[in-house]
Amino acid sequence: MLEYEIKERGDVSVIRFYGSIGVGDAHRIKDSLSQLSRENKRLVINLGVSFVTSEAIGNLIFLYKRYREKGGQVVLCNITPSVRQVLEITRLDKLLPIVETEEEAVAKLSQK
Repeated sequence: MLEYEIKERGDVSVIRFYGSIGVGDAHRIKDSLSQLSRENKRLVINLGVSFVTSEAIGNLIFLYKRYREKGGQVVLCNITPSVRQVLEITRLDKLLPIVETEEEAVAKLSQK
């Protein structure tokens, strides 16, 4: 089951995911993340989940593009090995900026 929380760290929004992102979760997440993109131009996605669906990957791409169109930035962090493998196979690791920790991600976005 997916759980998530949204926090503000200075001028950076952070969304932390726990569990796994299943088929039924993708639309709910997209709605929450779409709200964030109106409020803040810098977003860290702490993706500490054990599993993601293709729909969830599609939502990450949608969100990344939406932020970029508005001059914003998205950074992923805390990627589990199984999710990292999916990102590498789909070559999304070349599109989506990825760092190891949430602290690194916030620091990276705070520099800009």
